Amino acid sequence: MSNTPVIKSKPGKEKAQDDRGQNIQVFVRARPLNQAEKNVKAFSIVEIPSHREVVVKEKPNTNLTKSYQFDRVFGPKSQQLEVYRAVVEPLIEQVMMGYNCTVFAYGQTGTGKTFTMEGGEMRNEGGISWDSDPTCGIIPRALAQLFDELRVQQEAEFSVRVSFLELYNEEIFDLLSAADDITRLRLYEDSARKGSVIIQGLEEVQVHSKREVYQILEKGSAKRQTAATLMNAHSSRSHTVFTVTVHMKESSVEGEEVLRIGKLNLVDLAGSENVGRS
Repeated sequence: MSNTPVIKSKPGKEKAQDDRGQNIQVFVRARPLNQAEKNVKAFSIVEIPSHREVVVKEKPNTNLTKSYQFDRVFGPKSQQLEVYRAVVEPLIEQVMMGYNCTVFAYGQTGTGKTFTMEGGEMRNEGGISWDSDPTCGIIPRALAQLFDELRVQQEAEFSVRVSFLELYNEEIFDLLSAADDITRLRLYEDSARKGSVIIQGLEEVQVHSKREVYQILEKGSAKRQTAATLMNAHSSRSHTVFTVTVHMKESSVEGEEVLRIGKLNLVDLAGSENVGRS
């Protein structure tokens, strides 16, 4: 049985000095045995004695174990909403305040990274939305919460734009371009902002509602590179970065116009193992 660490980062120049140690948190989600593993009578080598500890053992009845500590551990019975509320929900307020936040899923193929980030198979069924889909992933839930929070900001003007890129064999592709567009995008250093980069030609789409997010997610996912492995029939063989940029303009108490720009990067990494061995 495998684990999928989900790592989130909350960097920002404005962070207070006493928050330095809280910028990065590491979460682990352990998935249940799948049907193929049950058919061959596989056993779980992972135990979760508490919500912060993972114990790994070599054999079912061995005393040889290793213990690992994390910020939070989710067991095999954990639900998508439970993971979202603990990992991502606190970041939405940070994004609206103008911070750049990142959540990324890392782990071996077949551990549920794409399921955690995007959602399950019910996305393709008619009449199913993020509101009624228990398998809904982090990306659509984050946009749904973001729009809900923005709409209560009655005195603020806002816009939300998203981009969806793929990194495959060290090449960058735009997942929101036309289905037959396989143009490789170029990456440049931003001379105006030290440490920043610019991706030439990457399309940013303005979204106005939660429903548009599902449509964009489906469009991008359909173009993503996948391949069959011994562990996963539809393993994602590329990294994807779904970026949400929020512009908020409002007036301060003194009557001055204040513009805040926040970003939420949601990253689904390819399987961490050598594909030739899996």
